Order: sequence, then C-alpha cells, then structure tokens
Amino acid sequence: MTKISPLTKSEKLFELFLHANDLRFIRIVVESDPRPDYQVSFDGFDLIFEITQIDKDKNFGKISSRTPGSHIRSKISQKRKQIKWGTDQGIPSILLVNNQLDLVFQMFGTEEGDFIAAMYGEYTLAVNKVSGQITDAYHGKNQSLREDTNTSFSAVGHLYTRENLPKILIFENVFTKSKIPYDKLPSCFEVRRFAITT
Repeated sequence: MTKISPLTKSEKLFELFLHANDLRFIRIVVESDPRPDYQVSFDGFDLIFEITQIDKDKNFGKISSRTPGSHIRSKISQKRKQIKWGTDQGIPSILLVNNQLDLVFQMFGTEEGDFIAAMYGEYTLAVNKVSGQITDAYHGKNQSLREDTNTSFSAVGHLYTRENLPKILIFENVFTKSKIPYDKLPSCFEVRRFAITT
C-alpha cells in the first residue's frame, strides 16, 4: 500500500530550505518497507534525505547531566532502514535532525559536539595517573558509525533555523560506502569533513 503522510514541522522546514535555494526534489512514496523522505536533484547527481526531529526529553529545561550525542545516536539507530534503502538505490543518503524541543537556541542535544560524539564517539582524554598529564585524546565509546557499522549513512546533518532562514549543516561519515560528491554540493549546504583514523 502506498501513501504520502502529512508533513511534520521538520519536513516543512526542509521544504522551505529546498524552495529558498531553488533545489528540485520529490517526496518518496512510502511503501510497505521503510523508505526515506526525499530525493533531491542537483547538477548531475541526487541525494536522499531522511528527516527526523527531536521533540521529547523529560530533562529539557532542567539542570541535569546528559550523555553527549545521545539524541543523535538514538536517531541514527531509529533511521537505519530508511537510510539503507536510499544507499541500496545507489544514491548517497543523509539523515537530517531538527530540534523541535529547543527551538530558540538549537543547542539541547544538537550542538556540533553532539553530532561528532554520536557519530565518532565521545571525546576522551587519557591522563597519566602519576603526573596528571594528558597523554592522548581520541573519540572513544558510544560510536555509532564505524568501518563495519552504519556505512549506509553518507552523512548526518543538522536542519535548523537562523535569522528566520532554514539552514543545513552536514557532518561527513568517513566510513560510508556511498560518498557525497562534496565538490558538487551547492553552497547552501554547510559541511564538516573529517579525517578519522581507524
């Protein structure tokens, strides 16, 4: 059975971004298997986008500790099948996360450090117990993307608003099997690229 579901707030924001930047797109029709939301066409290539939003957290607005990247990590886990569908079509596929919880600052769970921690692991310092000196710094536990895990994700990105304009910041997955042609990507996409050694 095919259907097109009503747009979420995040999907509406994404479509505003696409229209504002004159980008051609189609909404992907949902079949019985999980599918992503959009196919966007640029100059000679396509990208698939799955749009999701953070809209619940019992600790929002309270003073509490949280694990860096936990919201993004959860979305990566939830949206694996949709992203894999896109990559299986031979099209680089991106998960975009919109923060509908922290609308003003876009910080609770969607700071740059949250994306990097979710994708590559929490930033960890190794300290010499005797001298107290830092001996190493690396991305450690809770890594969602690895050489053998979630390689369908070409990137994970932040869909947000600044000065009443929709923006997108993309974080590259260095382990992906479906690379984005970054040299052809329109300038309306801000990009963070990485050199992660394994």
